Amino acid sequence: MVPGYHEAYVCAEHKALIEAGAPWDMEGNLVLMGTDLAPILANWRARPSVGSEGFTLTLEIAGQIKPVEVFLMPSEARTLSSFIDAANSDGGVCA
Repeated sequence: MVPGYHEAYVCAEHKALIEAGAPWDMEGNLVLMGTDLAPILANWRARPSVGSEGFTLTLEIAGQIKPVEVFLMPSEARTLSSFIDAANSDGGVCA
């Protein structure tokens, strides 16, 4: 089996959208499209912490006024980095 490979039945309309390049994702056996997809990241920034190890990651989501902020410890940042590296290298995400 190829890592990250999934099969799902989709209607002709959704198949045409997928083949035309519309964004899509899978959650289990469900194909997600449109408003069912995760929101689009418009911008991001990271600010090192002055008081402890780690940093604050700010995510600006398209269509939302208030950004989302999360504090990441170094181990969490490394895990996030490994997911991003995996997605950029072969299109898959390691768990």
